[in-house]
Amino acid sequence: MVANKLRVLLVETSLEDAQRTLAKLQQSGYEVGHRRVDNASTMQAALIEDEWDVVLCSYDQSGFCGLAALQLMQSTGVNLPFLFLSHDLHEETIIHTMQSGANDYIFKGSLNRLAPSIAHNLREARIRYEHRQAQIALQENQARLQAFITNLPGMAYQVLLKHDGEISFPYISDGSKALLDLNPQDLEKYPHLFMNILHPDDRISYEQSMRTSADNLSFWNWEGRIVILPEGEIKWINLRCSPRRTLHDEIQWEGIMSNISQSKQAEIEIKYSQEQLRELSSHIQLVREQERLNIAREVHDDLGSTLTAIKLNIAWLGGRLSREAPELIAKIKDVENLVDKCTAAANDISHSLRPSTLDCFGIIAAMEIEVDEFEQRTGISCVFNHPDEDITLGPDIAIALFRILQETLTNIMKHAQASNVTIELHNQATRVEMIVSDNGLGFTESDRIKPRSFGLRGIKERVAYFGGNVHISGTPGSGTTIKACIPHQPEPAAIGGFCLPQPQQKMLW
Repeated sequence: MVANKLRVLLVETSLEDAQRTLAKLQQSGYEVGHRRVDNASTMQAALIEDEWDVVLCSYDQSGFCGLAALQLMQSTGVNLPFLFLSHDLHEETIIHTMQSGANDYIFKGSLNRLAPSIAHNLREARIRYEHRQAQIALQENQARLQAFITNLPGMAYQVLLKHDGEISFPYISDGSKALLDLNPQDLEKYPHLFMNILHPDDRISYEQSMRTSADNLSFWNWEGRIVILPEGEIKWINLRCSPRRTLHDEIQWEGIMSNISQSKQAEIEIKYSQEQLRELSSHIQLVREQERLNIAREVHDDLGSTLTAIKLNIAWLGGRLSREAPELIAKIKDVENLVDKCTAAANDISHSLRPSTLDCFGIIAAMEIEVDEFEQRTGISCVFNHPDEDITLGPDIAIALFRILQETLTNIMKHAQASNVTIELHNQATRVEMIVSDNGLGFTESDRIKPRSFGLRGIKERVAYFGGNVHISGTPGSGTTIKACIPHQPEPAAIGGFCLPQPQQKMLW
């Protein structure tokens, strides 16, 4: 059997009584380490200098002992089991010592209770120590939590959804005053105050998101506006909280609510700037197409008619030259050939600027000619499928699709190393779709986001202008597919307007 080590501070003036006490402890299985003191100064030094498990103090009339020793220990702030040993068994004495703070009172004439009392009081002391440590840890955690909640850029809260659909706020942090302009006590007492400050346009989404979170016990993440009365100033808030079922089978959330007005304002301004840039890009495209149309007409009408007049005049001169001047006749032929080349070049320039076929015969004919010329120019097999022989589109949509086709075919010629290309044009009830696929090298995501990848960006901007969308798919070695969808009736905000006007309401943060 292994002896229990016991460190004893023995306050005893009688050496004989001290030896008897220590012997009894050793008989009880303790390995005792002790120090005997018999006056106040040595006891105080022992309490300060060493660590003890228990204080055994004589309660006799002679020397330093009794309540004076107990009061000395209490004054030093040391918290140890303190047991009196005495030959006096007067009931009044026992009661008085126990009321003064002693843990037990044992008769010196029979020390059989000494060891069990020490064991009991050591257990009690350990329990009290662990309880104090737990309280200290709890207080520290509460202090840290309170400091965290106090420094939140918003407020911490609990919201309870009752069986009858009513809500309450079991806990609201002090941050509610700064965030909602509502005192925590008022909000806990009158929960409807929160619903009253929700922006009318955002109340439905708030209630729907709450119900979804409650039904699925899913994380609740919502953002919306509140109106601070009476000035009517608006804040954007975001709440994030987790639900759980209470013992009464109600739903309770714990989370935080924060002010996101500044980030929301920045988001709105970024979207507004993006819409401005999109409109500017679309305006540039329209201006460029108009300039191309004007230049194409000038080249076709003015330059073409001038070249035709020159050719007629040259023919008139050639008919009047004498057959005896063969050099002049040959020169006339050379000039006629140059005029023919100039006329052909003018026609090519006019076609590249604005294909007259598109305006005269429609999108199908223009694409067929473009596909044929691409096949002849590159030697790449090109198939054009169009279930509808006649598709009528608005002039802006038609030229946008035609330019997208040109840009796509140019990319295929430059980068794809393809041998086959398929173009499909489908006219559906609400939109027109064009799909261009090749069997070339394909591309990776890094190719898609290259800093100077203006071709793909231009395609996306053209389609986005009409409120459509572009889907580009491709993997290395498997070719590339570009699908552009444009609605027949673009949204009003997509052409000539902005999706997000500058906010008029005053923002707070």
